Amino acid sequence: MDAGATVRLSERQKKRFEYILIGILLLGFVLASVAQTTTGTTSSTNDINFVLGSTFTPSVTAAIKLSDVPEIKDSVKKIENLKYGITSTPLFPKYQVQTVEPAKLQNEALPKLYKSLLKAGYSPLYNMPYAEYWIGSTRSRESVYGAHVKHLSSTTHLRDAGYGGYSDNVINVYGRKFYKKHTLNGDFNYERNVVHYYGYDTTLNKLKNDYTKQRYQLFEPKLQLMSHYTDSTHINHNIQLAYYNLQNLYRESENNIKLNALGSMYINKEKVGLQFVTDFYNHKQSHDTVNDLIMSLYPSWEANGKKIHLDIGPKITLDRFYGKTLFYFHPQANFHYNVYENMIIPYVSVGGGLIKNGLRSMSTENPFVDTTLHYANTNNQWNVTAGLRGNLSSKTSYDAKVNYSTFDSLNFYVINYSGTNQIYNRFKVIYDKATLLNVSGQLKYQMKEKLNFIAKGNYYLYKPKNLIRPYHRPDFDMTFSAIYNLKSKIIVRADLFIVGNQWAYTQQNIEGTNVLKPKLLNGWGDMNLEAEWRYSKMLGFFARINNIANQRYYRWERYPTQKFSFMLGLTFVPF
Repeated sequence: MDAGATVRLSERQKKRFEYILIGILLLGFVLASVAQTTTGTTSSTNDINFVLGSTFTPSVTAAIKLSDVPEIKDSVKKIENLKYGITSTPLFPKYQVQTVEPAKLQNEALPKLYKSLLKAGYSPLYNMPYAEYWIGSTRSRESVYGAHVKHLSSTTHLRDAGYGGYSDNVINVYGRKFYKKHTLNGDFNYERNVVHYYGYDTTLNKLKNDYTKQRYQLFEPKLQLMSHYTDSTHINHNIQLAYYNLQNLYRESENNIKLNALGSMYINKEKVGLQFVTDFYNHKQSHDTVNDLIMSLYPSWEANGKKIHLDIGPKITLDRFYGKTLFYFHPQANFHYNVYENMIIPYVSVGGGLIKNGLRSMSTENPFVDTTLHYANTNNQWNVTAGLRGNLSSKTSYDAKVNYSTFDSLNFYVINYSGTNQIYNRFKVIYDKATLLNVSGQLKYQMKEKLNFIAKGNYYLYKPKNLIRPYHRPDFDMTFSAIYNLKSKIIVRADLFIVGNQWAYTQQNIEGTNVLKPKLLNGWGDMNLEAEWRYSKMLGFFARINNIANQRYYRWERYPTQKFSFMLGLTFVPF
């Protein structure tokens, strides 16, 4: 038997012994009592009477009654009406559009627009007055109109180079009318520019100002009708009609009528277009009148994807010039691929075209050209470009590219030593076949309206076929511009221009004989600084400094530029 069983038997035996012991004690007590009674008296037990005396009064207390009814609480909740089933969900659930309450804009007051602005200044070093005025309409859903007037002149005499006074005057009037599906634009431009052929040796020649004076006067009205159809089945059109008349002081003129019509529409997701351009030029010179008709047809096809853009189309040109009719065919293609979030976008383009060389284009590029020009159009046979552009951040963008071009009849400027002008200070134009390799880059940083920085650079490698050098075409140029806006109260602008070496074709005296030889013109740098303080919204003051380094450099042979100069002025809002 185990230990546990032994313990349980001992407890039962103990209880039995207790009961037996109690019984024995009670029996002994009874026997003892009986024996005592028998011993003290001889009477029988029937004669024994016990009388008990006590003051105890028995009583029963009232019972405490509970008013609460006993209740059995079941911890298990009973769920009624149980229903069992299978809920099915479709593999491709239908999209449920949930309406979103439109955002409610608070009625914010639009900033006040002023109708006019006047800016005027004066430079005492070169007797240079300046004035510019803008006037225009304010907000309107029906039309926009305005005008712009500008004047800048100087009466300076440049050391050892003659009288270099000039005057630039511009008047521009414009208007725009908005229709439901169209916009009608109208412009009229008037320009009057006066220059002097001051590039001569004043120690050998004493000339009056009127003898070296040249004036260009331009009249140019323009008209444009443009559609805004949102339905892709409609043909959107952009029709531009323009005319200009340019005259110089010697009654030589150039007239041009130009029509540029473009139509485009979408077929599926691709955009197709057709552009037609016609230019008619009339060149009137003292000894001849020349007409030139240029007509171009440019069909195009454009496709856009999420990251890819492609447009292609040939450009067919007809040129009726000097009694000859020539046809040109130039392929046109542009491709770019957005690698990642507009940060890296490589692109490639192939193109070309006919470039018109006329009195307006050449006098704008070089205002010291001869009054009688030899006209020839430049055929840009091939123009191949490969580059990379994108955004480094929300504030910084870049563009770097390499371009290779081939030209037939590319224009170059050289001093005219065969003309009637014996002071040799006017340029003629010569043409030659050439190739050009151009490497360029641009970096732009803009932090809201507070800081704006732009850096540009170009490297040019010209290879003319017959000429020894690419005359008056620099080998590189660089531009750095920065604008800082301090709480729209103080605005500072700085510009730095750097131009590389270039070559001129000039007459040199070697051992008593005049010989035409190339001459190196050194590069130069020019820095300008302008600061404006806006006293109020209606009034401000500005200071402008030009050519801070005070250099005497040459963009054109024999024509030095002005040195250090400054201008003080104000800006005012009349109404």
